[in-house]
Amino acid sequence: MKKVQLSALNIRYLILAVTSRCNLCCRYCYQEAGRDGEDMTDEVLDNALSLIAGQNAPCHVQITGGEPTLLPAKIARIGERCHAMTHRPTLAIQTNGTLLNSELVQLFKNNEIQVGISLDGPPDIQEDIRGKATETLRGLKLLEKHNIPFRVTTVVTNRNILHLDKLALLLASFAGSRGIGLDLLVDKGRTTSEKIRPASPKEMQQGMKQLVTTLALVNSRRRIPIRLRELDLLGRRSSTSHAFCRAATGQSLAVHPDGTLYPCGQTMADPFFSMGTVMKPDFPENLPLTAIHLTSHRCRTCPLNGRCPGECPSRTHYTLDRSDPLVCSLYKALVE
Repeated sequence: MKKVQLSALNIRYLILAVTSRCNLCCRYCYQEAGRDGEDMTDEVLDNALSLIAGQNAPCHVQITGGEPTLLPAKIARIGERCHAMTHRPTLAIQTNGTLLNSELVQLFKNNEIQVGISLDGPPDIQEDIRGKATETLRGLKLLEKHNIPFRVTTVVTNRNILHLDKLALLLASFAGSRGIGLDLLVDKGRTTSEKIRPASPKEMQQGMKQLVTTLALVNSRRRIPIRLRELDLLGRRSSTSHAFCRAATGQSLAVHPDGTLYPCGQTMADPFFSMGTVMKPDFPENLPLTAIHLTSHRCRTCPLNGRCPGECPSRTHYTLDRSDPLVCSLYKALVE
């Protein structure tokens, strides 16, 4: 099989999972992270960053895990290495927020690291699904105190779909809250053994209506609105002319703590998607995920035909029922 040379790749989105350890035990964890996971070595980290060091195009580096704030020194090293690059990439971190302190906040500021918080709902829902809700809220208050804006990523399940409006009300109390991104639950990792499941189409319709209505009310009283990523996608994308994400065009690369390469964070640790290591990349000619697209028997008659932003290719891969994707219900609910 013909292979693609590293020099021919245009990596625009690099995901660094600096550890597979985590201080939480989320009920649907895709990576099944735990306290006995693995940390990325400096050698692996430096080799991973070397994959983008010589590029002339802009790149974004996403720091994730596990829980990346368990390793402040790794975050600092990433900041230092990226700062020294000719074309300095933008940096962001995805964290559960439970371990944030003044030192980490200053580290984010010094290295201009954008902050994403994993938050699945109001405190009672967060406690049930992820745990340590009080610590996460304390982290949000610390970001607010230091004027650091943040966005929230929410995994949508049957447990929180009808409480997303309360999440919007919670975020309304933070001036630094900038947006919500929704990730639909997929059949991977701990999900397969937990009772937690994807929302139903009916739940999706009701939950999205409540969320959009509440966000509109909240934003009518804010100077800087809280954006809903999925509404923005509907507003600017067309399935006929745009790929859903960088992974869909082969421009994304995720690095596991052990150095193994994958096309995106959601496929990480799945041997099916392995593409070699940072020391010995092995890229197939047809990069994974580039041929996976949202398809439904209802596409031709859908009122969003030509306007639909499509779907995350890895999410499509892990979805059991591809004939009637749940994301279709999400988009339709947003425009009704």
